[in-house]
Amino acid sequence: MNESAGQTTQDHHVFTEGVQLIDARITPHGRGITLFADDGRPFFVVPMGPRSCIGTTDTRVERPETEVTEEDRRFVLDNINKRIKLKRPLTESDIIAERCGVRPLAVSSGNGKSSTDWTQLSRKHAIEINHEQKHVSIFGGKLTDCLNVGEEIAAHVQELGIGFPYPDARWYGEPPRETHREFLHQARLMDLDGLTSPLSSENLTTRLWRRYGAEALGLLEDIRADPRMAEVLIEGAEYLRCEIAQAARREMIVKLDDFLRRRSKIALVIHRDVLRIAPGLREACEILFGEDADARFDEYFATKST
Repeated sequence: MNESAGQTTQDHHVFTEGVQLIDARITPHGRGITLFADDGRPFFVVPMGPRSCIGTTDTRVERPETEVTEEDRRFVLDNINKRIKLKRPLTESDIIAERCGVRPLAVSSGNGKSSTDWTQLSRKHAIEINHEQKHVSIFGGKLTDCLNVGEEIAAHVQELGIGFPYPDARWYGEPPRETHREFLHQARLMDLDGLTSPLSSENLTTRLWRRYGAEALGLLEDIRADPRMAEVLIEGAEYLRCEIAQAARREMIVKLDDFLRRRSKIALVIHRDVLRIAPGLREACEILFGEDADARFDEYFATKST
C-alpha cells in the first residue's frame, strides 16, 4: 500500500463515505434489511449479534482523517425512523457505538468527471504500478471483492519479477469437509450446543465453526478440559472465555482497544459505560495482558472514545 494512500494523487481524486451506528437489535428474525434513504441511496439494517448496525451515510470530505458528525447521526436516525415502524423513534441516547471510514474513489484526471457528480463514481478499486521502483499502489477496494483484488495484485507483482513459491496452494475458504465432519462429530459427543447461553444469537457449534474453522477443534479441547471455557465472559458480547484465551495466544493484542474494536466487535455492541463496570472485562484483561491487566484497562477508559 502506498504510504500516501488516502491522499489525492497525480492521477486520482479521493472522496469518502461512511458512518454506521449501532442500536438495540431491530431485526429479530436475524436477517438484514435494505431500504432507500431520502437521497435515493441504499440504506441498511444489519444484525450484529444482539444489536443492529444501521447506515450508511455518504459524505464528501477533503482529508482522510475524519469522524462521525452530528449531520451523519441525524441522517441515520431520521431515515430509520421514517422507514421502519418502531415501538418508539430512535434517538441519540440509543446509540451504543459509531464508526466511520474513508473510501478513496479513484478516477482518471483526464476522464472529464467533475467534482459535482462524485456520488455517481464507481466504487471499484484502481491499481497504479511504478515499474521503475517496483511499487504497487491500491486505491479503494471492497471486502466483498477482496479475492479479485488479491488476484490482480498477485499478477502485477509477478510482472515485476517477484515469483510465488506456491502459486497453486489454497489459502482461503473453509477447511476440507472431512475436518468439518470431525468437528461436528466431536461437538455432538460433548453436547456443545447444550452449553449455549440463552442470550446468544446462534448455537455454539455454528459460532465456533463459522469464526474459527479448523482451529475450532482446539477450542473444543479447551472446553472439554474446563467447561467454564464455554461461558460468555462479558454479558451481551457473546464471546466465550475460550475465545478470549485463543485471542491471547494468537492475536498479538497489545492494547484493550485492539481487542474490543478491532479483533472483536464488543465495543460496537456494548455501550462504553456498561463495559466499564462489566465484571467479565476485568477477567478478559487478565487473560489478555497478565500482570499488565490493570494498566491496559485504565489506559482504555482514560482515552476518548472513537
